[in-house]
Amino acid sequence: MRAEATMKNSVWGLFQQLVICVLSLFSRRVMIHTIGNAGVGLNALLTNVVAVLSLADMGISASIVFHMYKPLALGDEDKLAKLMNFYRSVYRIIAAVIFVAGLVLMPFMKYIVNVNEADYNDDLVRLTDDYVLRIYFLFLIQTVTTYLFAYKRSILSADQKQYVISIVDLIFKVVTVLGGIVILETTKMLEYYLIFLIVSAVVNNLIIARKVDKMYPYVKKTKLHLEKEHKQSIFKDVKNIFIGRISGTITNSTDNILISALVGTIITGLYSNYTIILNTLSSMMNQLSYAMTGSIGNLIATETEDHIEEVLKKLAFIMFFMAAFCCVCLACLIDPFITLMFNVPLLDRYVVYICIGVFYFATIKIPIWNMMQASGQFRADKYISIAGSTINLIVSFILGKIIGIGGILIGTICTYVIQYTLKSIVFHKKILGRSCVKFLLSAVFYFVFTAAECVAAGYLTSLIPIENPFLAFAVKGVCAAAIGLGVNSLLFFKKPEFAYFRDKILTMLKLKKKA
Repeated sequence: MRAEATMKNSVWGLFQQLVICVLSLFSRRVMIHTIGNAGVGLNALLTNVVAVLSLADMGISASIVFHMYKPLALGDEDKLAKLMNFYRSVYRIIAAVIFVAGLVLMPFMKYIVNVNEADYNDDLVRLTDDYVLRIYFLFLIQTVTTYLFAYKRSILSADQKQYVISIVDLIFKVVTVLGGIVILETTKMLEYYLIFLIVSAVVNNLIIARKVDKMYPYVKKTKLHLEKEHKQSIFKDVKNIFIGRISGTITNSTDNILISALVGTIITGLYSNYTIILNTLSSMMNQLSYAMTGSIGNLIATETEDHIEEVLKKLAFIMFFMAAFCCVCLACLIDPFITLMFNVPLLDRYVVYICIGVFYFATIKIPIWNMMQASGQFRADKYISIAGSTINLIVSFILGKIIGIGGILIGTICTYVIQYTLKSIVFHKKILGRSCVKFLLSAVFYFVFTAAECVAAGYLTSLIPIENPFLAFAVKGVCAAAIGLGVNSLLFFKKPEFAYFRDKILTMLKLKKKA
């Protein structure tokens, strides 16, 4: 049942991300031609700034989802209603805190946005102080409204029904992207585009809230209040999770801020042309994470250590296999794709490989991250997060000053490596009661193999002597897919994990055909 729930959630999540990928690429093309690289860079920068403000969440959502696993398994409706009521109250407070903190940050925006006069040559938007503050305020409103209406999503995730969220989000994403394209083309104003996104997001969350009320009618018991002892237990977890949230934000949401401050906001826009592709792929991979979250929580609550370790090994292999395939394709195709799609300057080749490395580590970390969270190892995770985020800031700042954007991204990779290693040690020792040496050695082998495969595939496809850019892209795509899928399948087909992965895909295809 856990595997079936995970596959169902995964199918919808991946389909959602595939559609979003196509729509987002066209949306980005329109943004470049309507608000220019300066507007795109500002959009990318402020996305990261509001992500930092979202630290006010403190990890309360992760803690409450963790506390939902047991009452969902036992059918304790009153306990779930109490948790949801508490969640709603806390999120209203968080929304207020974010709004106030956002207002306090406004005078400092001029120190983050970094644009030279020469950068405005042939650009469509000038980043004046007034313009930056208007756009920033709309980003702030968008974030605050999310906290007012989105809390009911948690029970669907905890109950292994992430697919419900994926379906509703997909519908609204299509409407949002198409509507946003129309607004940008007709007005060429980022402000109107953001207002449309705010309204669409509010309606999206309200519909999901109504769906939750119908599926779980007991959540409407608003007079039930969570016991003081249970609140203390949640906040005890929150204190530990919050450090992890800080680390995750430093890892994922400070790159654009550092690039803007140390290198330039326009360069942030060029880098974001790569990240829109990489983040879309990461979102597809993260859909697997969301899909398996509830199932892993159930697994750890009910199964033996041997079975949990076996599942972890299988999930680690699956994520490696998919990450390696994606990385090979990216090494061969991301530069020509950006040229064809956006017709903008490219990043240096070594920076592109570092970007691909960030994507790889962000993908292969998913199983051990989920296992740690579902097992409730929040306290140990806190210290791991401190170590990783500290290294990230130090390395990113120092190397960013020396070699620019590549150095900032190397800092992000260092964080993933340190945290992956430490989380593996803690989980194997505290939950499985055994050594993680074999697990880490396999992770090292997977990385070295993927890196060599990417460099070789990138070099070989660069030798293809076809002048027509569209035909060359198609041929490179076929070669990249053949290398990424064929070589990996031939080398690993005897592994039990590969057989498990293959069987699950075949089962999923049979279920889809039957449906």
